[in-house]
Amino acid sequence: MSSSVQEVYHVVSHRPIYFWSANDVDQWLRRKRPLLALKYALSFLRHNITGRVLVELTDEDLREIGIELSDDRQGLLLEIKKEKLYSDLDEFSKLRTQAALN
Repeated sequence: MSSSVQEVYHVVSHRPIYFWSANDVDQWLRRKRPLLALKYALSFLRHNITGRVLVELTDEDLREIGIELSDDRQGLLLEIKKEKLYSDLDEFSKLRTQAALN
């Protein structure tokens, strides 16, 4: 992984985002968007938002789980996209390192 990605990417779990539990997502939300976590963490937990679900969420999905403010939804969607990208880059880097060792 390049150093610039390492500087930005903070691992919530040593597993890819797709394997995060609802508790991992809760920790991520509290770290990335603490103010939104105060408002919406219970909604995420109540709806059992795991990492696999998180990466598939749409604006409409967020509205359905109770996130009414458009700015809040857009901020969350941006954070989700960034986290998915960092997770994918991390996994790609691990695969590339593994391939180089073989």
